Amino acid sequence: MKELAYQQTAIDKLVNETFELLSLKGSRHALVFEAPTGSGKTIMTSEMLCRLDEALRERPDAPYSEAAYIWIAPNKLHEQSYFKLSNYFSEICTLNPILFDDLDQTEGVQPGQILFVNWESINKEKNKLVKGGESSLSIFEIARITREERGVPIIVIIDEEHRFASKDAAKSENTLAMIQPKVEIRVSATPNPRN
Repeated sequence: MKELAYQQTAIDKLVNETFELLSLKGSRHALVFEAPTGSGKTIMTSEMLCRLDEALRERPDAPYSEAAYIWIAPNKLHEQSYFKLSNYFSEICTLNPILFDDLDQTEGVQPGQILFVNWESINKEKNKLVKGGESSLSIFEIARITREERGVPIIVIIDEEHRFASKDAAKSENTLAMIQPKVEIRVSATPNPRN
């Protein structure tokens, strides 16, 4: 990542604010990351996750020593982000990007894993990720295992968040309520005004 001053400032601010939100009681604490198109939102968010992961492991005042991540994006953007960030993470930090089919579902999302999914697959009641089935658990059951059985907080990154503020807003809100992340990082060039 290039050492651009505005990006470094944004990353530092995101790490500090996420760290503070993790310290609060309850869940679904929202953080809006607004940056213009072309500013490098995806790379800044990725760098922030690397630094946050490191801070959780190393800082004595950390509210948790680890976290699990779910990166939600529209359409096929989750796959693009997965492939782009797999290379990026392998070079700079220990975070482990995975897709749903590669997840050991009975173990939940493991600390340091970033599960990449698309909104459409978790925002429709009939999809496999929502219903589960004979050979798979639902995303909601996987999140519950992560939070409750493993005691690992979930941080959700909502890429292109503004795209879910219209007709699917109620479904999106319900989906997030069922995942119940500790922190929601809402990334957009034009964030939803309700945030």
